[in-house]
Amino acid sequence: MVRITNTIDIDASAAEVYAALRALDAYPGWLHHSVVYRGTRAAPRSARPAAAYVDATTVGRMRGELVEDVPGRSLRFHQAKPSGALDAVIVYDIGASPEGHGTRLTRVGELTTHGMLRAVQPVLARVAAAESRRTMTALKRHVEHTG
Repeated sequence: MVRITNTIDIDASAAEVYAALRALDAYPGWLHHSVVYRGTRAAPRSARPAAAYVDATTVGRMRGELVEDVPGRSLRFHQAKPSGALDAVIVYDIGASPEGHGTRLTRVGELTTHGMLRAVQPVLARVAAAESRRTMTALKRHVEHTG
């Protein structure tokens, strides 16, 4: 397992940051395509829990679900390839900025590989770390711009 942690201060309320992260269908509006990320969409209603989604990535589709939701405080997502070769847990902790205004957001991603993907785990970890930083920067830009 590889753990990737990013922290960023956002000039917006915790409620605004939480709302942006919780609105899965809105991700394509602020998290644009990259070499790795190709988009997020809600899973078909007939085959999903209320907060299920699919991320399109360069390693294929990752099925995801919001597994823990504490409004205004934290979100925990679980994603996996249907084959089981790649598994990710992403946790967002939302709190007050130490400067006394705005929000401090911490994103922790845990990436686990199995089978043939284990051989390329170091490469996947570097790519995932860069994508995590990109996501946090895009979220900051989005929330500060719309707030």
